[in-house]
Amino acid sequence: MKLFIAILTIAVFAICITTSVNADLNDGVVAAWTFDDGKVTDSIGKAHGELFKAAKIVDKGRFGKALDVDGSDDTRADIEFNAALEKVIEQEFTVGYWLFVRQGRDHSGVWKGEKVGWGAFFTFRMVTTNDTSMTWGTCSGGTENWFATDGAIETDTWLYVCQTVDGEEAIAYVARDGKKPEIPASGQGNPKVAPAPYNLFPDRPLELGAGRQIGGNAGNDTFLDGMIDDVIIWDRALSEDEVADLAGGSRPDKALAVKAEGKLATSWGKVKSYHNRHNRR
Repeated sequence: MKLFIAILTIAVFAICITTSVNADLNDGVVAAWTFDDGKVTDSIGKAHGELFKAAKIVDKGRFGKALDVDGSDDTRADIEFNAALEKVIEQEFTVGYWLFVRQGRDHSGVWKGEKVGWGAFFTFRMVTTNDTSMTWGTCSGGTENWFATDGAIETDTWLYVCQTVDGEEAIAYVARDGKKPEIPASGQGNPKVAPAPYNLFPDRPLELGAGRQIGGNAGNDTFLDGMIDDVIIWDRALSEDEVADLAGGSRPDKALAVKAEGKLATSWGKVKSYHNRHNRR
């Protein structure tokens, strides 16, 4: 009887720990795209996206389905933000996603802004520069708070990448699938000084798999060859332990509540006018 009670106590304790972790990760989730319904559906609100050109949802994700982009011109997903989401990324926030690189392209990945660099023209970026490196950052006023992490990633494996921004500094994390996340070294500093408020670009979408105006040159765009899964935004800076939970395979319960297909209406006027309408799928 005593053995049964001891086992029951341990089981209850384990459940409590798991519940606590999930509750922590749920705290502050404001947008999430898991792709598990075969679309670019925001599980939290109405920031639903669209696929362009050869972009597709495949059954090869880190969890179920994922966004697949093949590196061809204009192949990406675009997501228009509403005013509430714009307000979130003006101050303290976190963006995390799973990344599978087949070929890392120059400044392509997940970012939001007018240009992916070469001036303070983006809100945040988390993009590859080649097969093994990424560049990150935010922009404040006229300052581009960018930093690069050479040798931080690799091809043909799932990686968890996360950028936490607390209003004073940004921290980039990279984790091999199931491994403890690292804060990769950067010549510009990681953590990187990044004071809020951050520059907003409300008429520009969140882009998944693209990079715009490389070198500051209009029309010089690049596109990732790889897969992206579980893109999630929080309205706070996650702790290192929370990033470790995500890298270990934990998922916020809120992010899994995909809306029904009938609720996918959203306004695309601004996005469509900026990026070629005929490229939509």
